[in-house]
Amino acid sequence: MKVLRSKLGDLNAYLFLLPSIVILGLFLIYPIIWSVIVSFKNVKPIALKNAGLFEIPGTFVGWDNYSAAIHNPLFFKAIVNTAYFGVLFIPLSMFGAVFLAILVNQKLKGVNFVRSIFFIPYIISIVSGSLIFMFLFNGDKGLVNALLLKFGLTGPNWLANAAWAMPVIVLMSCWRNIGYYMLIYLSGLQNIPKDLYEVADVEGATKFQKFRLITWPLLGRISLVVMILLLIHSLNVFQEIFIMTGGGPGDSTITVPFLIYNRAFKYYEFGPAAAMSYLLFIFVVGVAIIQRKLVDRRLG
Repeated sequence: MKVLRSKLGDLNAYLFLLPSIVILGLFLIYPIIWSVIVSFKNVKPIALKNAGLFEIPGTFVGWDNYSAAIHNPLFFKAIVNTAYFGVLFIPLSMFGAVFLAILVNQKLKGVNFVRSIFFIPYIISIVSGSLIFMFLFNGDKGLVNALLLKFGLTGPNWLANAAWAMPVIVLMSCWRNIGYYMLIYLSGLQNIPKDLYEVADVEGATKFQKFRLITWPLLGRISLVVMILLLIHSLNVFQEIFIMTGGGPGDSTITVPFLIYNRAFKYYEFGPAAAMSYLLFIFVVGVAIIQRKLVDRRLG
C-alpha cells in the first residue's frame, strides 16, 4: 500500500510538472533543435511558409553556411564592432559600478535614496533609454550640442557619425546597467571583514592602497561573475543598435546579433543566420571558460 501511494505521489508530481515541461519543450528545446538543423540547410521562405510545425524543409548543405559566415566580410566587421563595444562597455561598467558601490557603502544620511537613484536607470526599458539618449545627442536640437555651443564648441551629429555613434551607444548601455552591477559589488563590499581595514589604518595605508590590496582582491570572484555578465551583454547587444542607429552609419555599429537578425528576418536567410548564431554561442562559451580558468588560477 505504501509503495502504491509513493508511486501515485510521484505521478501527481509529474502531472503538475507536465504543463511546464510542455511549454519549455515547445518554446525552448524545440527551437534550439530546429535552429541547429537549419544551420546545416538551405531553407527557402516559401518552403518554410508551407511547412508544418514539426517539419524542417530545405536542402542539406553541410558546413556551407558556417563556411560562408566565416568568409563573410560583413560578419567579420560585425565581430570587430561587437568587440569594440565590449572593449568600451566592460571596463567602464565594471569600474564605474565599483566606484558607485564604494560611494554608496558609506554610512551617510540619505544613502538609501542615492542607491535608489543610481538603480532607477536599470528598470527603465531599453527603448525608453535609447530614445532619451537619441534626444540628448541629437545633432541639431540635442541637449549635449546645445551645452557645447554655450562654450563656443560645435558638436557633431553624434549618431550619424561613424566615429561617435558606437561610443554614444556604449554610454547609454553603461548608464542603464551600471546601477545593477553596483548592487552586486555593494553586496560584496558589505561582506568584507572590517578588521582588515582597521589593520590597514593602523599600518598607515592610504585609501588607494586599501582598495588595491584589500577591496579589489576580495571582490575577485564577484568581478568574475560581473565580467561574464557584461561579456554576455556585449555579445548580445541588439536593441540599442536597432533603435538608435539601425547598424549605421556605414555599418559602423552593426553587431553580430543585429546581423543575425537582419539575415533571418529581413532577408529570410535562416540557414546562414542560424550558423552565425551558433558560431557566436561557441565563442561565448569559449571565452567564459578561459575567463574562469584565468581567474581561478589567479585566486588559487
